[in-house]
Amino acid sequence: MILQCIMSQTTPERILSNPWYGKGFFEPNQYKVAIERCKNGSDSCGLFTKCIQQRVNIERDYIGALKKWSLTWQKEIQRCQEYGSNKATWFASVIAGEQHSHTHSEIADKLENVIEKISQYQKDNYSKSYIHTRKVKEFEKDFEQAQKGWLKLIRKLEDAKKLSDEAKEKLTKSEPANRAIQSDSGVSDEQKRKVKETVETLKKESAAQESKFNQLNEDMNNARPEYEKNMTTVLNRTHEFEKNRLEFFKQMFQDYHDSLFRIKPENLEKASTDFKKALESHNSTKDIAWWNSTYGTGSSAGPKFEGTINT
Repeated sequence: MILQCIMSQTTPERILSNPWYGKGFFEPNQYKVAIERCKNGSDSCGLFTKCIQQRVNIERDYIGALKKWSLTWQKEIQRCQEYGSNKATWFASVIAGEQHSHTHSEIADKLENVIEKISQYQKDNYSKSYIHTRKVKEFEKDFEQAQKGWLKLIRKLEDAKKLSDEAKEKLTKSEPANRAIQSDSGVSDEQKRKVKETVETLKKESAAQESKFNQLNEDMNNARPEYEKNMTTVLNRTHEFEKNRLEFFKQMFQDYHDSLFRIKPENLEKASTDFKKALESHNSTKDIAWWNSTYGTGSSAGPKFEGTINT
């Protein structure tokens, strides 16, 4: 139920401000989404630490407030007009409440151990050199190396396509002009010959550029399997790196759970035992009897007068 609630509140990737969503991994520079994930892993470690530290602060603040509350009410109960076992039990209830702080102290101590583990993990796996995280920079260099030759082919193909398109455009424009000139009786045979030769040259240039483009396109198709294999190899390493982090987080979530719910029973047993003893000693009959003997009919008789009164 909790997981369903969380998933229903997760913002879909398609409406996030995410420049990587909806693109193919093998596109130029798209590998940076994997680099970003690695960087986010370090950020999540810091965020996780901050989250738990705030919980520790809450526990510590609660312990301090509980002790202050206990001290205040011990004094109040001591000064109040309550009496007998009822007063003693009331006093014991406040002491028991304070002793409950030991449980929260244990929780805070355990949570601080979790924080230490996360901090150490972050230090071991996301160590920095100057401003770069070493492991992330290593992945980035390997991706760049794997994509370097592919980017060169893309640039060559783009240039070849541009030249081919320009050549076709020139040829397309020249052909109607050539037909018009060839049918114009006012144009000399020499001029017609030169125009025709120009068109033939443009045809050859267009064919050559198209052939070059097709060859480069074929080269890219042949190079693609090796390129994608190399990129996938690096990507799989980032998967393993991220999987290691996620498994570590899972263990930390378990440690967090144990910190909250696996409390040493002896911390509460003594407080409970002491409070129960006071509760079992509570005896309203004896309290009333004590009060009656002290202030009621069992108290000292009123003043006695000797002799007689003269009238």
